[in-house]
Amino acid sequence: MDCKAIIRALLLFLSLAYATALSCPDSEREALLKFARDFNQTAAGFSPWEGNDCCEWEGVECDNRTGHVVHLDLQGRPFAGSKFDPSLLRLKQLSYLDLSYIDLACLSIPPWIGSFKKLNYLSLSSSNFCGVVPTQLGNLSRLQTLDLSGNNLTLSNADWLSQLTSLLRFDMSRSSIENTSNWLLALNMLPLLQDISLARCEFDNFPHSLPFVNFTSLSLLDLYGASLWDFSNNSKVNSSLPDWLFRITSLQYLYLTESGFTELIPFAIGNLTSLKVLELESVDLDAGIPSSLSNLCQLRKLRLLFSTINSQLDTFAELFSGCLQNSLQELDLRFTSLSGNIPDWIGNLNNLRILDLSENSLSGSIPASLGKLPKIRKLSFNDNKLNGTVSESLGNLNELISLGLSSNSLVGVISEYHFSNLTKLEYIDLSNNPLVLNLSHNWVPPFQLSDLDFSGCKLGPQFPSWLQTQKPLNYLDLSSTGISDSVPNWFWNSMTNLSVVNLANNELHGVLPNLIKFSDDPELSIDLSSNFFEGPVPRFPSNTGQLYLSNNSFMGPIPDDIFQLMPNLRVLSLSMNKINGRIPVSICDSQLISRISISNNHLSGELPNCPNHTTYLEDLELSNNSLSGGIPKWLCDLPWFQSLHLRENSLSGELPSSLKACKSLHTLDLGGNMFTGRIPIWLAELSSLKILSLKSNKFVGQIPTELSNLTALHILDLSDNNLSGPIPISFGNFMSMRTPLNYMCDYFPPLDSYYNHGSFYGENMILDIKGREDLYGCDLLSQMTILDLSRNSLSGRIPDELTNLLGLLVFDLSSNDVMGQVPSKIGNEGEAEGPTIGQSSQTPTNVSENADENRKEILLLCLITIAGFAVGFWAITGVLLVDKRFRIWWFRYVDSLYDSLYVTSRVWFARLKKKMSKINTTDG
Repeated sequence: MDCKAIIRALLLFLSLAYATALSCPDSEREALLKFARDFNQTAAGFSPWEGNDCCEWEGVECDNRTGHVVHLDLQGRPFAGSKFDPSLLRLKQLSYLDLSYIDLACLSIPPWIGSFKKLNYLSLSSSNFCGVVPTQLGNLSRLQTLDLSGNNLTLSNADWLSQLTSLLRFDMSRSSIENTSNWLLALNMLPLLQDISLARCEFDNFPHSLPFVNFTSLSLLDLYGASLWDFSNNSKVNSSLPDWLFRITSLQYLYLTESGFTELIPFAIGNLTSLKVLELESVDLDAGIPSSLSNLCQLRKLRLLFSTINSQLDTFAELFSGCLQNSLQELDLRFTSLSGNIPDWIGNLNNLRILDLSENSLSGSIPASLGKLPKIRKLSFNDNKLNGTVSESLGNLNELISLGLSSNSLVGVISEYHFSNLTKLEYIDLSNNPLVLNLSHNWVPPFQLSDLDFSGCKLGPQFPSWLQTQKPLNYLDLSSTGISDSVPNWFWNSMTNLSVVNLANNELHGVLPNLIKFSDDPELSIDLSSNFFEGPVPRFPSNTGQLYLSNNSFMGPIPDDIFQLMPNLRVLSLSMNKINGRIPVSICDSQLISRISISNNHLSGELPNCPNHTTYLEDLELSNNSLSGGIPKWLCDLPWFQSLHLRENSLSGELPSSLKACKSLHTLDLGGNMFTGRIPIWLAELSSLKILSLKSNKFVGQIPTELSNLTALHILDLSDNNLSGPIPISFGNFMSMRTPLNYMCDYFPPLDSYYNHGSFYGENMILDIKGREDLYGCDLLSQMTILDLSRNSLSGRIPDELTNLLGLLVFDLSSNDVMGQVPSKIGNEGEAEGPTIGQSSQTPTNVSENADENRKEILLLCLITIAGFAVGFWAITGVLLVDKRFRIWWFRYVDSLYDSLYVTSRVWFARLKKKMSKINTTDG
């Protein structure tokens, strides 16, 4: 054998020997397998532990020289046992142990974990550990990181903490620290400690002083949401920040958001000259921001959002001058009640990357001084009262990534020059401003956007062809922008990254293609409502989650397989079109659908029968069609079903008893059908009902007294039936009609338009008040209290018990055979409308104001009426003279405004007529 062959053989032997040496010891492999019996090793995302070499197993690492297991990471593995097996103690060389996010059933921390002498990293975070932290953890003298956060733990003995002399990072967030007064002293004895996280902790003792401060290495202190707590009364105790905190001169990161220790931010905060990040969100700053903040020459990030400042922004010029002017990189003052103009001194913050002043009361223009921010990446003034112009100097911000100016009253022209150097812009929101976007049809933008929102601005009349250059575009809102054009084919086929498309409230027209290509996002939302699209209802991408096509001219039947083709569909709105045919049976195959509106069309036939159907359906709106038959049983088998609108159809028969199963139903509108029989007593079992309309049917017999058990009911309309007998005395017990309503409407995404900027709209409904039908939106609908029993054959006296209904706004008994007067005290401060016997006059009431005051109100009302007529006349006439593309928006705006004013005026006139009756009595 030659020399080379010998050397090769020797190297092969050594490599095999070295590989064998690196294999984990059998005892450690067996220990791991025994410990892992209570873990699911085949869970999704994890590889099973197989083979002889445990060093190759997922989550296991061994020492390169010895082969001993030194690192064990079981983070996120599901645990099903009743306790931890101590076999893990065989891993004598273990230095890293992660048992976080394993979802234990409130097990205690096993004391034997304190026996790992070489452990330097231990994380038990967010695993649902319960009970008292064992003192044996104090034996881990080499420990550098201890993370016990996110559990249900209590620290009741802190002596062991002082033994962790190597500790660098300590996290006990979301824990209870009680029955121990020395926890702070124990931490103060750890000379190397850098990070302390006690976020959301509850203390029964939070020392305000220390004999000496030993936190010479402390860099981070997190007291987010932490608070002093009275455990005997289970209540929070307000307290001020402790003195020792402002003597930690090494502190760089301080988080006090929502902290219970921030009654007042003291002047001493200026002593923390090493601070880089200061978060004081959701604290009371009415006493002002301490001027000593100007001493923090290292401060890069200042977040005060949701804190109450109540000052004009320009008063802080001195605070943000000096060294802070050069260090600050992020300034977040959202929701701080700031007012006044945007001051020029902001342009001097030359290192600023993020400036967010949204959700305040700032006014005036976007000043030119902002164009001097050379490093700004995010600029946001959303939801203020800005009413001036936007300076073209914004075009100088070549580092800008995000620009938000939405929901203001900004005016003037936005030209291409505003965007001239914004080469890095990705997000832009100018929505809800009367801005004119003067951008040429063939403009080539310098940026590539992912989010674009111009809703409410004037962009039209042409469809912007420059959009096809925006390949990354994911969110697009061009609703109410005055576009009067057809949508080019390239839009439907080349905008393949779009996941939100909103072109609503324009004058777009044409026939939609079937082969629309947008992103693969399973939550794809398309809103084409309130345009002039026509033709058959097209087939949309299979991943469509929300589809709004209401208020167009689509015609023909709904595709039979629409719900099969769009299995992700959650919201479908096809209302106010020219659709005929039947409701597709494929609705029975839809698993995720939650809201359907196909009202105001020409649907016919019966509602589909879907036995054994399970879905998330909450709201079904099929009013104003020609549907026949009855109400299918399967609707009330749905656990989340809340709202059923079947008004103005040709449904017939008696109300099915299956409706008793609709325990979550809060709106039942069956008016304008041909239902017969008696009003069933079991309706009183639908305890969640807030609105019940059975008007204009063929119900007979007496009104069930049990309906008064519906304590949440605030609209009851039984008018225009063949009901007879007396008005139930128990109707005086309607709890929601006894006081004026003061709750908001039920919030969920709108059926007739995609919700914008987080604003949610609830359902709407047509109400008939004294013969006039109007559509009431969620906000008005939630405030209405109505009892309408008109146009029946009711008899007997009007119960005095109805005087309990002090919150009643509309009360109508007209066209009945009742006797006597309507009780004078019915309604909200005498504001309810109601007739005397069989008439349509107003209810007489007792009014305390004298006749002179009443005459002044009448005169004032006359003057307002005359002025209102003049304004209304020229508003309507003027809109007919302007550009056609404004007309639809204007009329819709006026119509919604009218709805609001109509309800207010009805109440006012009701009150006024009663006062006039008092005047006649006084004069007589």
